[in-house]
Amino acid sequence: MENSKYIYFKVRFNNFRDVSGSTANEVTDREVWDECECVLCLPDSYSEMGEETPLILSCHGAGSVVCEESGRTGGVAYCSECIKRGYAVLDVCGSQPHGVTMGCPEHIFALHKAYLYAVKHYNLSRRVLVAGASMGGHTAMNFAHTFPGIVAALGLFYPRLNMDGVTVDGHYCIGTWDKTQKNEKTGYSTHDRIVQVYRFPEDAWHGENTVGFNPYLTRSFLGTDGKRVVIPPCPIKIWQGEADTTVDSVMVKEFVESVRRSGSYIECHIMDGVAHKINDVMRVELAMWFDRFI
Repeated sequence: MENSKYIYFKVRFNNFRDVSGSTANEVTDREVWDECECVLCLPDSYSEMGEETPLILSCHGAGSVVCEESGRTGGVAYCSECIKRGYAVLDVCGSQPHGVTMGCPEHIFALHKAYLYAVKHYNLSRRVLVAGASMGGHTAMNFAHTFPGIVAALGLFYPRLNMDGVTVDGHYCIGTWDKTQKNEKTGYSTHDRIVQVYRFPEDAWHGENTVGFNPYLTRSFLGTDGKRVVIPPCPIKIWQGEADTTVDSVMVKEFVESVRRSGSYIECHIMDGVAHKINDVMRVELAMWFDRFI
């Protein structure tokens, strides 16, 4: 990505979310404006005139941020092969400065504001492709569910797709809610972050606050055989390593099967011996997958 151009900018978004369920005859919405740092990477082939450059929204995982001061570019690196082929790539830090926003509604709204800014000020495609890795896969799925009209396809590396744990054929797949070990630097666990960004009352699971933002449950139902059926908003391809101990490959395979049960289109590349890490095969195949949609 030597010849690529990085553009940092900030967007304002309303960080208020009404989870009270009040039916009183009064205005319950509020304007709680927050600011989010964003980065747009333009390929060497970008032109202000002529054909629009295809745009990818690439969502970073829990270990990354977007920060101009430190030169951090979030999930842009996931799409290095795509940038070589002429794609522009956009990511945002999210609704919290530490970037660990678990695909929550505010993160999705911030990403949408960044998308609107990018397509307004640059010669970019309005219909986008969305990529994500790990927790960024959760963010990517939630964005596609929230704004299906602008997403052509999803490409997900070892995505975190279930917030609560799920039992599949007697095997318990750990959800993000189960990750209670405190981070030595921050003092917070993944569990704590979910309580924070999904605004759970106290320290208790509150599924009502996650409706529409828990990919394994969104746009889904249980069939007569008791198996879950998921209806995605667009075609999906997933890359998953069998040696991944962070995201359970059993859960990913179950998600793939749940989509297939609906008759919807999904591809999955299971990779022997691969852990929780992106490799060159994934980067190249992501570009070939996205090439189908432009």
